[in-house]
Amino acid sequence: MSEVRCRLCCMNQIPVDQVLTRYFSASAAGRHPATVERYGRVLAHLRLFLEQEGDCTVSTETATLLALERQFESEGAFERLLGAEQLVFALPRFLSNTWLLADFHDRLAQISLVSRLVQWLCSRELVDSRWHRHAVMQTRAAAEKARRRATT
Repeated sequence: MSEVRCRLCCMNQIPVDQVLTRYFSASAAGRHPATVERYGRVLAHLRLFLEQEGDCTVSTETATLLALERQFESEGAFERLLGAEQLVFALPRFLSNTWLLADFHDRLAQISLVSRLVQWLCSRELVDSRWHRHAVMQTRAAAEKARRRATT
């Protein structure tokens, strides 16, 4: 996809691919190799989720753009085309029972990383927590609910 199209579609947002790469790299820095591997599994699972269900979390117009983009390159359209604002709306669904990782420790890492990701997006002003308050609150609530289910 051309840089001009990406800028137009992302509305000057950093693409999700770059957001996730930066966040997961920063989160893994200085961690034990086993933790880094676990974070890698969570990231791969999140990318799969965005590929398979990301369309369900965006507007009809944006879903149409994603479908068009997939005609040019089938994989990674959500991550190339969209930015942090669209990502934050997808995160609560990523914490649903359907998408929680099977391994207990991976699941806890998934919940924790997503919860911290929302905070990271807001603190770096990639998402305006006032404007997107509902999505931020939904993600935090989904993380708390998933945390309770995971530990009972």
